[in-house]
Amino acid sequence: GRERAGGARDMSGGFAVLLDDVEDLAQDLARFALADAPASCSDRDASGSDDDDDGRLRQRGADIVRVASSTVAPPERPLTSTPPRVILLDDPVSCADAMRELIARGEPCAVDFEGVALSRTGAISLAQVAPPNGPVYLVDVACMGAAAFNEGRLGELLGAKHPLKLVFDCRGDADALHHQFGVRMRGVFDVQVAFCLKKDEDHGGKRGAYLMGLRKALKECPGLDDETRDELERVKSAGAALFAPELGGSYDAWTERPMHPDLIRYAAADVTYLHHMHRTWRAFVGEKKMAAVTERRMRERIESPEGLEQGTEQARRRGSRREKFF
Repeated sequence: GRERAGGARDMSGGFAVLLDDVEDLAQDLARFALADAPASCSDRDASGSDDDDDGRLRQRGADIVRVASSTVAPPERPLTSTPPRVILLDDPVSCADAMRELIARGEPCAVDFEGVALSRTGAISLAQVAPPNGPVYLVDVACMGAAAFNEGRLGELLGAKHPLKLVFDCRGDADALHHQFGVRMRGVFDVQVAFCLKKDEDHGGKRGAYLMGLRKALKECPGLDDETRDELERVKSAGAALFAPELGGSYDAWTERPMHPDLIRYAAADVTYLHHMHRTWRAFVGEKKMAAVTERRMRERIESPEGLEQGTEQARRRGSRREKFF
């Protein structure tokens, strides 16, 4: 999800959400015929069969259980307030074990990043990677540095066409990854694009002038009951209080170790619902069109001289610029 260091905003319904430059970019989406966009971004069956002999993943601040290999795709994880299992990876060997298993299984992975002023000039502190039914892997980039992407094989997973990576607004992440670590993401499904096209369909092409952020997507995500929404509010509020300066926190909280349990829960929540959003809204855009859109959005941000401008004032000034997906 795109909820990270940035300005704190209260969402309708009580969500206290931190937005990492979820930009109010004006855009003019072309009308898109649903019949011309077959849903082809389907979940792939797991194919990995690695034996459970690669050693135990290290535990620090989270319960660790090795994910058993499977020959069939698991059923979808129910949308409940029960938090997912979290595994913190803070050394390259354990990270490589986990990434190798995810690559072999080939299931879509929800991906997000946390950090300080996350951009080409900021700092990536944490990467979240989650297969459909968990666990949520928290890759400690602040601890491992470039080794997380190299020896830890996170860069291999992000740069491979498969498995499919589910993100919400790929631009800032792509900019930071490329300029800081030389990683170019491939095989990306941007849930923000699918959600905006869904809103176009709902309103006959008159969704409005602005891109939709994660807060709006979570509000409209089907299947979230009141208990789940209330718990998500509590998790996001507790995490935000630790790193949002306007709430008395500090961005440096993402670099402090051991990581605070509230930040672990906050980071895990960012990727928990992306799989369900993907399953629900992928019918609004075909695989080839999504691939073309995400590649263009990432390329334009990476090649832009200024990159991602930081701060809510700059985001407001960008509001007059229009972006066409197709």
